[in-house]
Amino acid sequence: MLPDAVDLLDERSREAYVGVLIHVAAADGDLVREESAAIEAAMGRAMIRPKQREKLRPQLTEQSKLSELLDQLSEDACRVVLRDSMIIAAVDGDYHESELEAIHEIAKASGVSKKELDSLFGWVEDGWRWMARGRGILGVNLAGDESLLD
Repeated sequence: MLPDAVDLLDERSREAYVGVLIHVAAADGDLVREESAAIEAAMGRAMIRPKQREKLRPQLTEQSKLSELLDQLSEDACRVVLRDSMIIAAVDGDYHESELEAIHEIAKASGVSKKELDSLFGWVEDGWRWMARGRGILGVNLAGDESLLD
């Protein structure tokens, strides 16, 4: 794993960071395998201890209030979780309206402008294309890759 801004968060902020990601993933009421895997990866990336992971997992079905989680984060931490929330929301192939509402709430809390938010949406799309190109080079395309490479 490459160094990332998540590494700069203290333990309390990392837990709130994961809580926000869980909130976004579960926002549409349909937690898919890819979202669960992304949440588990985020917990590993944030170095959440196994016992704390067990405490966080119930939020997948019993969501915490997003504003309370955001209140625990600095503006920089809100910006990091905004970026990663957008990835989590897109992992199932589409943004659900409830996920977009959460993303906009996080953007507001982090002081991100509409222009910056639009740039982040473009960055996420570019990332999916980049990953699809890599799979294509290896000949291990996933369903939907062809639409990313048009």
